[in-house]
Amino acid sequence: MADYETLILEREIACAPDRLFQVLTDRELRQKWAAPDDESVVLIDVFDCRPGGREETRCGPKEAPEFNTTSLFHVVSPEFLSLTETLVIQGELVSVSLCGHEIMPNGQGSTLRVTLQITSLAGPELFQDYKGGWSAALDNLSRLAASSGYS
Repeated sequence: MADYETLILEREIACAPDRLFQVLTDRELRQKWAAPDDESVVLIDVFDCRPGGREETRCGPKEAPEFNTTSLFHVVSPEFLSLTETLVIQGELVSVSLCGHEIMPNGQGSTLRVTLQITSLAGPELFQDYKGGWSAALDNLSRLAASSGYS
């Protein structure tokens, strides 16, 4: 049986929308901000960020990134990024998600609203993992995008 949840996460980011779009869609920068903490890693093996393109990652603990995601990009524009993502753990499909990233200018820089529509095949407890991981990654993204040199 499947469980369903919609998460909406929003961040005010001190950078211009075009810079935020670059940090969201650049392979090397994404690998810097996507891991939720210093003990985790996101390794992007395939990255083709365009409508119809694909991303494949291995993620999880640095010493054993055992989670695999495959994302298909549907809309890639400076205002909106939309993709579907599957999460596979040890060969088993765990979840399917529709992810929308809205980038809006505001007086201080940008507002990023991420909407995740998640279908969990592993039970409702997976939603807390999604919320914690995405919240931490978006905090990293905010810091990186607001920094002066993307270092």
